[in-house]
Amino acid sequence: MQKVINCPCGFVLKGDSDEDVVKKAQAHAKQVHQMDLSREQALAMAKPA
Repeated sequence: MQKVINCPCGFVLKGDSDEDVVKKAQAHAKQVHQMDLSREQALAMAKPA
């Protein structure tokens, strides 16, 4: 099932699975916000697309 995360900065990312959306969210958080995002934090933000 596809998941979507709407970052507070306005960036929207989509993933085809939990693992995909977590990987993309962690990369975005690290590159743009210089923060480490846990798997649990990413999944808490993810909604069904």
